[in-house]
Amino acid sequence: MKRWLVLALVVVLAGGGWWFLSHRSSATTATQYLTSTVKQGDVTASIAATGSVGSASTYSLAFGQTTSTTSTGTSSAQGSSASNASSGSGSSTSSATVATVPVVVGQHVVQGQVLATEDRSSTSASVLSARASVASAQAQVQVARANLVSTQAKISSQSSASTQLASAQAQLAADQAQLAVDQQRLSSAKAQLAKDQAAVPAAPSSVIAADKLAIAQAQQAVARDNASIANDKTAITSAKDTSVTSSANAAQLAQARAAVTQAQNQVTTARSQLATAVSAAAQTTITAPVAGVITAVNVTVGEAPPSSAAITMRSDSLTVVVQVAEQDVPNLKVGQTAQVTVTALSQTVPAKVTALPTSASTSSTGSGAVTFPLSLALSSNPAGIIPGMTASIAIVTATAKNVLYVPSTAIQGTSPDNTVQVMANGTPQSMPVSIGLSTNSSTEIISGLQAGQTVVTGVVNPTAATTTTGGTGGFSGRTGLGGNSFPGGTRPGG
Repeated sequence: MKRWLVLALVVVLAGGGWWFLSHRSSATTATQYLTSTVKQGDVTASIAATGSVGSASTYSLAFGQTTSTTSTGTSSAQGSSASNASSGSGSSTSSATVATVPVVVGQHVVQGQVLATEDRSSTSASVLSARASVASAQAQVQVARANLVSTQAKISSQSSASTQLASAQAQLAADQAQLAVDQQRLSSAKAQLAKDQAAVPAAPSSVIAADKLAIAQAQQAVARDNASIANDKTAITSAKDTSVTSSANAAQLAQARAAVTQAQNQVTTARSQLATAVSAAAQTTITAPVAGVITAVNVTVGEAPPSSAAITMRSDSLTVVVQVAEQDVPNLKVGQTAQVTVTALSQTVPAKVTALPTSASTSSTGSGAVTFPLSLALSSNPAGIIPGMTASIAIVTATAKNVLYVPSTAIQGTSPDNTVQVMANGTPQSMPVSIGLSTNSSTEIISGLQAGQTVVTGVVNPTAATTTTGGTGGFSGRTGLGGNSFPGGTRPGG
């Protein structure tokens, strides 16, 4: 009896196993489809890339010299630098010492703000002396012009030898009186110089320079008076000679005009010397060429300035240099607007493309992926941003608005023979479609489908335990989300 019970149990178990395996096999052979619906909205193609924030320009500043470095981001992964140097007409003397350094590292400065100064006592005295020389030369021009006018008046008023003689004698008396005055002024100036040179403590160098200038001016005045007296005596002699001719008058006019020209030339020379003195004085001050932030201070008050940069700074203007894929380069244009997200700050600001790539990044040489550096200028600086921060960018290159679209994984075939598998009563049917803008995620449908239809984006093969998604030319494994934009360019429309 037990034997029959065991035999019956074996038969029941065998039958149950056969039933389970047969039903399991039929269930697993059923194909499962991944689907999505045809939607209406915008399809956007964009370029996305990551990089870092950098300074648009940096400056190495020294007394009498400024060297600027502009970030272009066109020859290396970090962005290259093109130097632009502009120097003053001279440099700081080796004996000069730093007088003031009113800035520190990290301080924000405005354009034209004084960053450091040298001891300028000698250059200030030179400027004062040069300005006095200009004033003296201008006075000589006025004297020469007055003499020319006087000469012209004398010639035009020549009525008789007696009138000329009286006029010449009167002029001689006036010039002799002026000579006496100028000689007295010269004596006083010499006495003042002697007094200042003997003073204890010693008079400042600027005072001695002013004394010497006063002596030189007085000497010029005396010499001018003597020349006038000589001319007056010649005029008296000529007036006594009744054979005054027009040629003599012409010579006097030529001499007077030459004196005016000579005096004007002296003014030009004096102004040139003043400009040189002012330039030398300016080279004792370092000012900020732009608004920005101090990055290094290499000078100390009371010590000689270094032969290299005394102060370095960066501009307020910031750039972002990112690496873009080679297939995205043809879609780039100078002036394109991008959205830049600074990772550390979680802030997004607009930016514009300022320079296009000219060569591949050195970091991609020899590697499988070739990238190109792209430089963008930020329109504004978010609070807290500093060079070196990580940033990502997105540049919209094409947009199709209010169109039908499907996931790009639903598209099969190549243009103009694209097809889509449309589900009808649980069974996929191939439908020809005409496509427009296509990205990695979404593809515009120009014709062939209607909003709301269900399309196949992939299949699940139970026997192989794999999932296959669609794409151009067959199921390629790409995935996508309708309406989102990802890098990858555009697929031509059908």
